[in-house]
Amino acid sequence: MPKRISISIPDPYYKKLEQWAESDDRTVAGLAGYILQRAIDEAEREGKIQIRKEPPPTKPKHP
Repeated sequence: MPKRISISIPDPYYKKLEQWAESDDRTVAGLAGYILQRAIDEAEREGKIQIRKEPPPTKPKHP
């Protein structure tokens, strides 16, 4: 399930992000999410982070 986060960026960067989003016909939030996903994928490829796999859900035990 997607998670929501709140970020703060300097005004000049927001204006650039806004222009970029408009030229790509995206929302600012949608473009920011896309950029973050790409940056995380790149960091993972470069070995800067390792994504931990979540353990499979446990099945409830029946008495």
